[in-house]
Amino acid sequence: MKSRSIRWSLAALFFAAALPAAAKSSSVLDALKSLLPSSQQEAVAAATPAVPEASVQAVPPGRGLAPEFSDSGRVSLLLDIVARVYDGRPLPFPKDGVVFANREGRLPAQPAGYYREYTVLPPAGSPNEITVGGQRFRISPPQGHRGAERLIIGGGERLWYSPDHYKTFIALTVLR
Repeated sequence: MKSRSIRWSLAALFFAAALPAAAKSSSVLDALKSLLPSSQQEAVAAATPAVPEASVQAVPPGRGLAPEFSDSGRVSLLLDIVARVYDGRPLPFPKDGVVFANREGRLPAQPAGYYREYTVLPPAGSPNEITVGGQRFRISPPQGHRGAERLIIGGGERLWYSPDHYKTFIALTVLR
């Protein structure tokens, strides 16, 4: 267990040091840092250069994700996936973490390998119609074992949710 903790600390330090300064102010990174044990949070904070206060955006507490979702279960599921990715915990689907090629060109152009995709499969009984940021989506029932919903993580710091198998991408912000 100690070996895993040391590896995670080193990975967190590398992650924090490798990000550009603008990304270090993002609420995604702050939310991910908050998942670390306090000793590791201190190590990451020490390795992260200060960001001018004016560039840090205020985020409303306790909401989870922006834009707002009508289904709090999906918000919990999305946050759990993000936490699992950054904690290195196993994910339930074999294709989770594979490179998303952005063939549709609906996300900003980036080098190959920048985007990774993850399956979002809410439990049975979850609403099949949701509203995200005022936009209504009808979620197709799972055909096969993965369903149509996906979470895309770009560059380890940016998040998008696709409720309709890559037709729509909604940029997400993790709120504290």
